[in-house]
Amino acid sequence: MSTGGTGARVRRRGAGRALQLRTKLLLTVLALLTTACAAVGALGLAVLNVSLGEQLDGRVRDASFRAIEYGVRAAAGPSEELEAMMDVPAQGAGTLNARIVDGEVVRAGLFAADGTRQELTGTDRQRIGELVAALGAESDEDGGEQWGPVDVELSVGGYRVLVVDDPWDWGLVLTGLPLADKEDTLRSFGVSTAAISTGAIAATGLVGLVVVRRTLRPVERLSDVATRVSELDLDRGEVTLPVEAVAPAAHPDTEVGRLGHAFGRMLDNVAHALTARQRSETRVRRFVADASHELRTPLASIRGYAELIRLTEPMSAQGRSSLSRVESEAVRMTALVEDLLLLARLDEGRAVVSEDVDLLELVVETVSDLRVTAPGHGWRLELPDEPVLVRGDPAQLRQVLINLLANAHQHTPAGTTVTASLATAAGGPGAAAEAVLTVGDDGPGIGAEFLEHIFSRFAREDHARAGRSGGAGLGLSIVEAIVRAHHGRIEVGSVPGSTRFTVRLPLADR
Repeated sequence: MSTGGTGARVRRRGAGRALQLRTKLLLTVLALLTTACAAVGALGLAVLNVSLGEQLDGRVRDASFRAIEYGVRAAAGPSEELEAMMDVPAQGAGTLNARIVDGEVVRAGLFAADGTRQELTGTDRQRIGELVAALGAESDEDGGEQWGPVDVELSVGGYRVLVVDDPWDWGLVLTGLPLADKEDTLRSFGVSTAAISTGAIAATGLVGLVVVRRTLRPVERLSDVATRVSELDLDRGEVTLPVEAVAPAAHPDTEVGRLGHAFGRMLDNVAHALTARQRSETRVRRFVADASHELRTPLASIRGYAELIRLTEPMSAQGRSSLSRVESEAVRMTALVEDLLLLARLDEGRAVVSEDVDLLELVVETVSDLRVTAPGHGWRLELPDEPVLVRGDPAQLRQVLINLLANAHQHTPAGTTVTASLATAAGGPGAAAEAVLTVGDDGPGIGAEFLEHIFSRFAREDHARAGRSGGAGLGLSIVEAIVRAHHGRIEVGSVPGSTRFTVRLPLADR
């Protein structure tokens, strides 16, 4: 069917671009979950950063207070206070202390992990001096002045520092704590959040895949049924639709179930329509078969009486011409009746006579006959060296070849070359080898609009090919019916200058 072929082409074109519904649903859920995890992780990281920053600022202020308080109480003067500032007890490892007098860093050091004091390098001193010079003064609640806390990057790492004006006017005191602990905590939180989110997304993907597959299983069942229906030959014969296969998916309580229910009702309606069509076709075929059978006797009588009149009655030239017309029309009517009877028998599915038929011999004999009866055309043969045997009715297969060759002769102008070729071809996977019979011509071609129903009964083309004899439009219908009865298939392709009918029949087992 042409519609089936079109659907197959659409599926092939769309297969490379479209995603399955379950894949789209799963990807959508995973994308939303990934976005949510990323948003939660980013928000959590920001909140944790603020919280750790506030805690670190508090610790820096405490450390600054201890440094100044201890230095003021333990020192008798500025020189002693400078030494005491660097040896403040209860300061943690990594604590940074510095004294700035008149914009110059006169003392700077930090507590190492082993409790010893480590002097800062000249570069770090210069960086601290530049930082203090760049900071603006800000009065605190006690009337003193302080700057920060702010971040500064030193050779020993990042520090959060606070600069406070010494209440005894002995300069400025800088106190800082390392940022490493805060950064390590944020890094650990980020890695942990990413690992947990990745695990959650993976688990959701696996569980979601199972759930989506189970949820969409009825849709897949409907798709399989629709595919089976699309492969059925609905335009002829008795057709049984798989209506019962839709029942498990028909649950009106769910969206998918409503789809299955509607699909089942549609199939049921189509099945009733096909049944009515089959009954109508059966009545028409029975009528055609009965009428054709009944017409054979009067047609034979007409031909017999015409012959008797010709032999026994004197007639004028006009009378003999009229009688010849009666006889020729009776012959044509008889041929039409025989064609209708043949189609009726094939429609009934009667088994064909099955014997070995040599297509090579059949092609040679038929083309040889046409060379005599149609000398105005060129006739070519392309044949193999060995016989090509098929199983079937030799009379029907001969009629297939005669109809195809006569069709090429009648619908092409004089001088057209008609080629009959025969070959064998390997079948597809699991299929038997085939005999390939091709009848082609280099005539004007067949119109594209007519190709769609070229094998329909009583179909005739009026424009693309110049018909020189009026036929009933049953020749190609008989060809297709005979080929189908012999478990073969026929194909046609036509462009201006080339028309080819290809018949494929299974080879006989040797």
